[in-house]
Amino acid sequence: MANGKQRSESIVEIIKRMQNDDTVVIVEGKHDIEALKSIVEYLSSNGLIPNKAINAVTIDRLMYNHLDIDGKKIIIATDYDRSGNDKKEQAIALIRAKYPHSTIDENTGIRLLKILGTNSIEGIMGPTKEIIDSMDKFFNVRR
Repeated sequence: MANGKQRSESIVEIIKRMQNDDTVVIVEGKHDIEALKSIVEYLSSNGLIPNKAINAVTIDRLMYNHLDIDGKKIIIATDYDRSGNDKKEQAIALIRAKYPHSTIDENTGIRLLKILGTNSIEGIMGPTKEIIDSMDKFFNVRR
């Protein structure tokens, strides 16, 4: 199991990857998008990442709209449960059919959830804040 410093560095690395201009993050719903916005605001306010939005869209938007994402890296970040897995498989099938030049990353979202010890994207803020705050106290960091 990774220590707190490794966990916080991994969280930052994953969020930075999600912020990449050539990356789109697919989530289940609007609350997941809000959770990602909150984590970016929190980490950027602590000087850990740039204050740059994650290009996140819901599975519904992916299904019912044509998006300008062909050729981009697409990170699937669904909940780590049966329903989330079903939605992930649905999103992968849609992406392969509608955006054949895109690269699908189905591991980064799961990795983030595992590091944080949560099953839902909506629930990432609490564990992230706890890990970062505990590292600040441990290393006596003032930002």
